[in-house]
Amino acid sequence: MHTPLPAATSLRRRGLLVASVAGLAAAAACSEEEPPPADDGGEGAAEETPSESPSPEPPREITITHVGDTMPGSVPNQLPSDEGASFFDGVRDNLVGDLVIANMEGALSTQEYDKCGGCDAYYFRLPGEYAQVFADAGFHVLNQANNHGWDAGPDGASETQEAIRAAGMEVTGVKDEVAFFETESGLTVGIVGFAPYSFYTDNRDLDAVAALVSAAKEQADLVVATAHVGAEGTDYRHVPEGSEVYYGEDRGDTRAFVHACIDNGADVFFGHGPHVLRGIELYNGKLIVHSLGNFGGGQNLFSTDGPLGRSAIMSVTLREDGTLVSAGAVATIMDGDGYPRLDDDNGAFDDFNELAEDFGDAGVTVDDDGALVLPAA
Repeated sequence: MHTPLPAATSLRRRGLLVASVAGLAAAAACSEEEPPPADDGGEGAAEETPSESPSPEPPREITITHVGDTMPGSVPNQLPSDEGASFFDGVRDNLVGDLVIANMEGALSTQEYDKCGGCDAYYFRLPGEYAQVFADAGFHVLNQANNHGWDAGPDGASETQEAIRAAGMEVTGVKDEVAFFETESGLTVGIVGFAPYSFYTDNRDLDAVAALVSAAKEQADLVVATAHVGAEGTDYRHVPEGSEVYYGEDRGDTRAFVHACIDNGADVFFGHGPHVLRGIELYNGKLIVHSLGNFGGGQNLFSTDGPLGRSAIMSVTLREDGTLVSAGAVATIMDGDGYPRLDDDNGAFDDFNELAEDFGDAGVTVDDDGALVLPAA
């Protein structure tokens, strides 16, 4: 039986438990002293007790939760019967955090658009009111930068952004723009989204990547990078060296790109796009989750076979200076309709542990309880 992921699951280094920072101890009370006797002149004065300095405030923390490719259905023939109201029911209690993000794999617009000159392509589109399905599930930010974000064309992309914001959320992945989110504790988070297409900030253009991440860092306390990168399918579970090409399409050098995000100020990276889970890496003290796979594709938008049907809800807690405090995963699967559900078998943990080998000594594994296990320092 699963329970909701705590706000701060303990990180482990191999062989060493790293606990989150505890609160400061209370200052000891000063004992009372008798006043000193008067001097010979009868004008004695009591000693002054130094005033106590106020205890410093503990550093603020934020828990960021991210899920992979998500879309409740699509027009015209794959619309949910209840307008998506039950789509997230199987995972709703686990979509918790100060900042909850999803990669929305499609457009919130029903405009017709030919995105590839008459080719046989998949289109994922829903009416704009489906933004409320995400908002009601607890999401704060949706990523638009993916290969289906423009399935309704440029006007539809604008309609998508308007629908997301009208539902009280923010959108990331808009070309050359940083999305900002402020936590209840007053921390400002900059979220930047990327994909290998010119109508987004292109992950293949490392100068543009560096510029956008740096701009976010200048304006925010913390920076989250999210990106739709890599080739797709069960043959592409591993992160290769060098550029990835899928059906003749250059998807960029994934390793160089994600490292550029961290090098220029990102505090954590979440990937999606391959439709399968990929490994987790620790790079310069920062967590890189290379792919969160298919979280939910309602009405069977996505294949649910084997690794294609497994995903995870990933939660990462950071201090305001970017220090990694804790992280954990909740394993999920898609049911027969493509709806996200908790996975009692924790299949995602096995995937992450196998795929950690892609990064050698920098690979991050997952314990039986979902806590991330960092490489030994």
